[in-house]
Amino acid sequence: MDRQLLKAYIRTIVEEEVTRILPQMLSEAVSQVKQLKESTSPVPTKNAPKFDRNRLSELMGVSYDGHTIQATTNNLPSRLPENTPVDADPEVVKAITKDYSAIMKALKLT
Repeated sequence: MDRQLLKAYIRTIVEEEVTRILPQMLSEAVSQVKQLKESTSPVPTKNAPKFDRNRLSELMGVSYDGHTIQATTNNLPSRLPENTPVDADPEVVKAITKDYSAIMKALKLT
């Protein structure tokens, strides 16, 4: 059999099969999409996770006395953990471990 004749046969067979099968496949796909649209309700909007201010203030050492906010540094570590890099800049270490309560009072944030 000639190679060109074989290609022509294959082309013709594929074209016939596609013409026969394609409309059925398309109608099935369309019906599935319609079913999905009908069966699913509108996409609910994602609710942001609830922000627990009380838990956050508890972790930060902040307490509320009526309308007054009191912050303490009692729960903060007095020094950095043991795994602090040895080459850490001393000024950075001092800034991290500093007690800022006096500054907060001066700025009237406490």
